[in-house]
Amino acid sequence: MRGHELSFKLKSGLLRRKHIEYFKELMQAQTLPTEKLEELQWQRALKISLFASEHTRFYPEWFGAHGTPIARVATREDWQRLPILSRTAVKENSTDILSDEASKVNTRQALTGGSTGEPLRLYHDTRVPNLAQSWRMYSWWGVAPWDNLARVARWGFGRREIIRNDIVWWPTKQRYLDASLIDEESMHLFHRQLVKIRPRLVEGYVGALLEFADFLEREQLQVEPPMAVATTAAPLTEASRRRLESIFGAPVYDEYRGAEIGWMAGECAQQDGLHVFADTRMFEIVDTDGRPLPPGQIGDIVITDLTNRVFPLIRYRIGDRGSWAEGECACGVTLPRIQPPDGRTTDLIRLPSGRTLGHRLMGMFGAHPESVKLFQIHQRSDYSIVIRIVKGEDPQSDAKIEQAVNSLRNRISHEVPITVEPIKELPYSGGKIKYVISDIPSPA
Repeated sequence: MRGHELSFKLKSGLLRRKHIEYFKELMQAQTLPTEKLEELQWQRALKISLFASEHTRFYPEWFGAHGTPIARVATREDWQRLPILSRTAVKENSTDILSDEASKVNTRQALTGGSTGEPLRLYHDTRVPNLAQSWRMYSWWGVAPWDNLARVARWGFGRREIIRNDIVWWPTKQRYLDASLIDEESMHLFHRQLVKIRPRLVEGYVGALLEFADFLEREQLQVEPPMAVATTAAPLTEASRRRLESIFGAPVYDEYRGAEIGWMAGECAQQDGLHVFADTRMFEIVDTDGRPLPPGQIGDIVITDLTNRVFPLIRYRIGDRGSWAEGECACGVTLPRIQPPDGRTTDLIRLPSGRTLGHRLMGMFGAHPESVKLFQIHQRSDYSIVIRIVKGEDPQSDAKIEQAVNSLRNRISHEVPITVEPIKELPYSGGKIKYVISDIPSPA
């Protein structure tokens, strides 16, 4: 890879100087003392919110209508009184959220996949060299920017884009499997490409990677173990992590990213929570009333993008639930950590009594990862619950599954029946897994 490194550094000095400089800045910020990091984040949060108030049509009215003009924000307590931005508000006001700096040159449209049932059209600021965000995260796994990599996700690359990408990154090689077009032929081709380029990193949607792992096992095919495998687009259960590690022969790391903001957090080599990119994104974890929660308590994740001046997102409720991790990480990175997100805010079990249950659903089989490969919770219109399970190899799977399901029955006070449905495989949608399906309409 020495030739790749030299070529990368030469071309980057000419074509990607902004990315290299930003990468160096990010690497320095990740080991700042906690107090300095928090002050850096706070000043950037004030700056972007003031910019949004002065350069968009939406935010002056939004802040003012909720009684907190940005000019009055001087403390963290003031900040917490700013209104939280919902997906619906973004959807209905996307044109007015665009700033007066937005242009065809610096603006790129982004579309969410609509996993919450509410797809959005947003915009990224192309002046921000966000590729460096991924380079920093990859460095935690021993992967360098010039290493070969392979990705499994929804790409939609045409032939022209593929050729251009090959030229831009040469001699580094990048190969892609479109998760929305997975079939036997495309997976055979992707396998041949992996054998040829021997990527140091394989990255992609959890569901699509699991589907490719099943294919490799079924066809008795192997790939040279990469340095790392990284997953995104759905919670990484312990069973899925073990499954992928056994097939690829490499550690599996969880990423947290989304169409709205891009890379936001990722695991380091310790695999003990995800480091939040606190120098470029401000995370808050709040209860239903918007009050901040302490470490260990699960709430809604609210994010402010500190870098996007084209389409500012200030205190945006992204639709996921999570909790802060306690203490400092042993890796030496001082960026704060969250526990792996605990599912979508819409991933709820609703009971006839009016109770809802959302937290700890993704981890219900966490104590028995060898017993369950994959699972899906489906609540039907009559409130009954079916848990579809792809069983693992543990000979005690049935007993351990029943133990976990009984625990859920107790949590819902046996209000509705819960049945278990063994299946051989879990359906994917565009390479993504939907862990919770509900036929109960959400309350208006």
